[in-house]
Amino acid sequence: MRDASAELSAALLGSFDYRWYADLTYGGARVIEDLPISQPRFKEDGNAKIQQSGSCTVTWTDELATSLVPRYVNDPLAPFGAQLWVSCVVSAGPFEERVAFARYEITDVPDARDRAMRFHSQWLTLGSEVELELKELTAVLGVETFDVPTSAPSLASAWSEIARVSGMPISRAVPDQPISRAVLYDGKKLDVLYELADVILDAVPHMTPSGALACRPNTWPAVRARLTRADHIVSVGQMMSAAGVYNRVVVRATSGQQSSVLSVSEVLDGPLRVANPDGSRSPWGRRTKYLSSEYVTTPTQAQAWGNSTLAQVSTPRAQVVPVVEIFNPLRERGDVVLIERPEVWMLGRVVTVERDDGPTQKLTAEIGAITPK
Repeated sequence: MRDASAELSAALLGSFDYRWYADLTYGGARVIEDLPISQPRFKEDGNAKIQQSGSCTVTWTDELATSLVPRYVNDPLAPFGAQLWVSCVVSAGPFEERVAFARYEITDVPDARDRAMRFHSQWLTLGSEVELELKELTAVLGVETFDVPTSAPSLASAWSEIARVSGMPISRAVPDQPISRAVLYDGKKLDVLYELADVILDAVPHMTPSGALACRPNTWPAVRARLTRADHIVSVGQMMSAAGVYNRVVVRATSGQQSSVLSVSEVLDGPLRVANPDGSRSPWGRRTKYLSSEYVTTPTQAQAWGNSTLAQVSTPRAQVVPVVEIFNPLRERGDVVLIERPEVWMLGRVVTVERDDGPTQKLTAEIGAITPK
């Protein structure tokens, strides 16, 4: 969850108002503070490579009749390095607090226009409206590649290598580990970061609201919130799909043209079992996810990686619950929550969150356990 005071957490349980603001920055320096933004559409998806994206409209006017419509690559809102540092200001009576929400790169300007009027022989700009498409700061690493194959200069610290490859400030949110072996990188930098995080740290990259590159663990952390019908939930639905669900993970080792199996992890009981107790084919059959990594060379490493992956892609992914809740800017992908239903509590991990400027937000959660009240 995003950081907030106890007073704000309490205010979000009652009657409150909120509004969106953004600081326009370039090269880490603020260019314009507190830009009012409208028509926000912000989405988080914990299963995507670029996990945060969105769009908004900047409505601008000032006493000097200046325009914010980008016409050249060095204009403030041009999609060539400019960033929006978005925050949400929550107010309840005299109480007010600003929540750092996310830092985005401006990736596209689909529409921009000035409102103008003629005064004597001159045209004056009354204001500007600029539509922006946004992606989290890892988006640039999704297009950056290595000029030549290269490897880590040191194997002592995965976090140090993540910092070196990304060039970003980091937050060591999970314990550091040594890198198992030297591997040549030859591809997109973002792919390298995901593999280091997954295989070495048993985690997934996660951009913090302050712009640091962190990781959230693949294993479920402690519960961060209880979503109750009285205070949070508007509705809880049910959805189910076999897409992306597996009951078997095989880790392969590849050398030249030859492949060998290092480990097999399987669901052995329940509806997703790979086989019946007598060894015959189960009703759902075998759904295998294949993994391989140059970092994994021993059966012990492979089994740990396979077991961790199976825990993510089996039962929790098969049970996904859509929830509509009262707007809460603190909720984010990866949060573990308890979701109340009339007769049960569901232990879930938030996968997606969608927000706009309305009174509610939509999220989906993978369900890991259901317990009666």
